[in-house]
This record gives sequence, structure tokens and C-alpha cells, in this order.
Amino acid sequence: MLTIKHVTLRQDPQAEAFCQDVLTQVCDTVARYLDKNQVCALVLLGGYGRGEGGLISHPVSGRLYPHNNFDLLLILNQQINAHPQLKKSINQALQPISQQAGLGIDISFTTRSKMRNAACRVIWYDMRHGHRTLLGDEDFVPSLTQHTLQNIPAWDARNLLINRGSLLLINRFLLAQNKPERYRSTIIKHTMKAIIGYGDALLFSLGKYHWSYAEKQLRMANETSIEPEFKQLYLEAMNFRFSPSYTRFQNIELTAWNESIITALQPVHLRCERQRLNKPNLTWTSYLKYAASDAFWHNDNQVKNLIKRTLGMTAGLAIIQEPSPWTYLALTQAEKLPLCFPYVLYRQGKQAENSADTLTRRYLKNWQDFVDANLSNLLDGLGLSLEEANL
Repeated sequence: MLTIKHVTLRQDPQAEAFCQDVLTQVCDTVARYLDKNQVCALVLLGGYGRGEGGLISHPVSGRLYPHNNFDLLLILNQQINAHPQLKKSINQALQPISQQAGLGIDISFTTRSKMRNAACRVIWYDMRHGHRTLLGDEDFVPSLTQHTLQNIPAWDARNLLINRGSLLLINRFLLAQNKPERYRSTIIKHTMKAIIGYGDALLFSLGKYHWSYAEKQLRMANETSIEPEFKQLYLEAMNFRFSPSYTRFQNIELTAWNESIITALQPVHLRCERQRLNKPNLTWTSYLKYAASDAFWHNDNQVKNLIKRTLGMTAGLAIIQEPSPWTYLALTQAEKLPLCFPYVLYRQGKQAENSADTLTRRYLKNWQDFVDANLSNLLDGLGLSLEEANL
């Protein structure tokens, strides 16, 4: 039986035992496919890796059980030639465990050398300080000393905000299906994650970011420079993360609620970008010019991007229809998406004339193709697709 420190904030004994049992099965499954000398470390990430996982009451038994997925990273000592097939086999073997437990088990793969050479990012800073090593070398992740708060580039915190904000666009897409009750729990969960993502980015811009959710909640509560309305949203979203309750939202009209949250988050995004770009008077009207220039001139792949652009290798669905700065055109599609995001989510300028459904689909199709392939898995599970001939 696997024995690790607690993985939930509430540390309910039955819930902890349940988590330990599921994670033991995961370890046993991985061990069937790999020798010990092939595994550097199997690491539990996210809220449960931090020891701050959320618990929800089971609708039948009333017992507490995990609310969110288990996010795992398998670090191999070296690249294995059959890596794609190995990943597929392990994922397939984990499905029965996931189904029996009633929670998602997401596993990613990398190598020791890639992690040693990885540039500092929010995700790796969070992992280094908040994780549980299930198999392998317990000292490996703490040894990745390049991942410090001071080394995180400001654009990566911006990308964190965009990543979470895109959940509100997914909500908009789901609500356009005119079956709100079918997606109610998904929309609520997405909204809570988005609020937390915006708040985390704001804390980063204020120099107050921390890897711990509980500590971020405390810092937000004590921060005097943040608008009380947003602070309340963030604190409530954090409470939901630790102890989710969907009944509170059972009578909310979801479309109006989603748009009201977007309206409330817009000034937080602008405040973060004013700080990042050092433009105190920045508006969304002038944003593309300054953000594109920053993205191009602070990009290590300027020449490569220009070559890709010339060869048409980064082509995707157009989002910005109006004339754009050449620095924007020179970026890859993945680099453009964070800059397009305000014009899509907040409906800025000429973009407001577009159909919400068409523009949302267009952006999300790019997001799926160039940034987050897992979006297709989510939509497949809901019986939906972004594949539309008129995009």
C-alpha cells in the first residue's frame, strides 16, 4: 500500500484512504509497464499534489470523495522508442481504475533530461513546491532549482490567465447549444477555475503569488489594493475548490451569470496587462499594438517564426479581422491566441459585430489545434465538436 502525506486539505480519514487506494492502483499499473530503472519519478500534481485537494459529498453515501481529477506526471529516465504506444497502453490500463473510482486520472509523460533543461514556468514552480512523489526518486523534483518565483516570465502568468479564461469561452459555446441543464455542473466548475486563474495572475502581477492555494487565499484576503467585489469572487471560488457545493447555483440563469462573470473579470485582465507591459494607460483598443510588439521583440524564435510565417506553416483560422501590426502577423498561431483573447471574450472593437457563436467556435478551434488538444476530449465526452464547415 502506498503511503504518502495527505492529499486533501480537509484530511478526512475515509477520503484519504480512498485516495491512497486509487493512487496505489495507479502505481501498480505503471510498474507493470516499466522497470524501476526506467522510472525517474511518478509525480502527483495539482491540488492533490499540494495536499490541498477538494472533497465533495457523495450523492448516495454522503461520504467525502475527490472532486477533481488526479493529475500525474511520469518522468522517465530516458526516452523510450515506443513512447507513443507506451502512453496509450498505460492510459488504457488506467481507465478501469478511473471508472471504478468515479474520477478522472490524467497522466503526462516527459524525461529526466527535459525536466533538467526545462525553462522556469508557473506549472513547474508549483510542482517543485507542491507535489507528491508516488514512485521513484523523491529528491528529483525538489532538485529542479531553476523553478523559482523570481524566474517565472510575466508572459507565462499571462498565459495562465488566458488558459483559465478560455474556460469561459467554452462555457459560452456550451450555452449556445441551448441545453444549459445538461452542462450546468461543467459550467459552474469552469467558472470557479477561471476566477481563480484571474486572481492568481493578479497576485503574480502584485508580487504576491504562491504555489499553495490556501496561502493564495490568505494573501488575497489580506491584499488591500484589490477591488472588494473581485476579492469576494476569488475567495468564494477558492472555498468552492476546497469544499464544492453545486446546490448554491441550482437556480442561477447560466447564460446571464457567465456573461456577468466575464464582465467582472475584464478589468482584472486589463490591470495585469498594464502592469506586465508597463503601460498604465493601456486600453483594449491599443492593446494589440503593444502586446504584439512585446511578444515579437521578447521572443527567442523571431527568425524561426518569420520563416514559418513565410512558408505558411502556422496558418490557422483568422480571429482578428481588422488590419493588424506586422509584429502580430509574424507570430505563430499559438502566440497570437493570447493577444486575440480580449477581442473575443470581451467583444472589443469591430469584433463585437461578429456572431458570438461563430467567433467563439473560431477561437476555440484554434485553441484546440494549437494549444490544448485535450479540449477535443472534453467536447467528445459531451457529444460536441468544433468541426464546422463555415468556420
